[in-house]
Amino acid sequence: MTFERSSISMHYARTIAAAARRHGLDDQKLLADAGLDPTLVVATRGPRMTSEQFAALLLGYWRCANDEFLGQTRTPGKHGTFALMAKQAVNARNLRGVYRHISRFYDLFTEEFQLTLREEGNEAWFEMTLTHPQLDTDHLFTEFFLLLWHRFPGWLIGRFIPLIRVQVSYPRPAHGREYRLIFPAEVTFDQPRIALVFDRQLLNEPLVQTEDTLRNHLENAPLVWVTRPNFFPHYTRKVTNYLTHCLHTQHTLSQASMETAATELHVTSRTLRRKLTQEKTSFQALKDKVRQDLAIQLLNQPELTISQISQRLGFSDPAAFTRAFKSWLGIPPKEYRKSG
Repeated sequence: MTFERSSISMHYARTIAAAARRHGLDDQKLLADAGLDPTLVVATRGPRMTSEQFAALLLGYWRCANDEFLGQTRTPGKHGTFALMAKQAVNARNLRGVYRHISRFYDLFTEEFQLTLREEGNEAWFEMTLTHPQLDTDHLFTEFFLLLWHRFPGWLIGRFIPLIRVQVSYPRPAHGREYRLIFPAEVTFDQPRIALVFDRQLLNEPLVQTEDTLRNHLENAPLVWVTRPNFFPHYTRKVTNYLTHCLHTQHTLSQASMETAATELHVTSRTLRRKLTQEKTSFQALKDKVRQDLAIQLLNQPELTISQISQRLGFSDPAAFTRAFKSWLGIPPKEYRKSG
């Protein structure tokens, strides 16, 4: 696994398959065409799917059902609607213009949801209100489109949009642990509004993409939306790639340090520390993030023991891994595995 990619819960495959059955589609063929074994999809503790499989499943549903709203609304959103919106959005002046255009476009197109950009103090709120929230029983629509409203505008300005928080209007679902992989911020539940909240100053960021780059982006959608964005600050990206490489070549992160990373990047450790500070991160934070992502993936492989996973991640012993994992997700790894 690289920093740009991570595995995805089969919960989403089950939800899309259920939507397909409700609308008279062959869900078994839909899953098989995406490279998914239907017998493994229904297993509550089965393996996770790759980003490529999930993207193929989304695209297959859109084409078969002619519905970009994934069967979670009363009236479908015809396939191709997002692309039409995007071809107009790429001509906006800045991020503020992008969010305003998205809101206006879908307001003209559908009554299934409303989008609003609100500026309040130092914060920008991009809010979504569902007309029939009871139809989005597994929150697939909400989760996917919040992800889309975050990642596509970020791609347009050529940078990752740091989120202050994400708000949703429902209680924490059983698959709530996936939110740490979907959203790079705290998610608060049972809120009065569904919203992405970020620094208002980002609304002034100009667009860097063009109609030509958009064409390639859409050709690779939805895969580009369901994988981790790869436009991170320069040294953050380089250090993350180095740490990921360590996992694949040494099978451990124990030997990776600020000094070894600096040598690999042909800078002094002092310079690297300063650059990461300027990018509002640290070597340890990036190391923890790489460990966290891989830990989640490995814990979904039942044949691996906690001790083996701990060793693979470069911890001194299983107890150290347990303490770290609990600090990341709030529960120990054994409990996380049981809840899968």
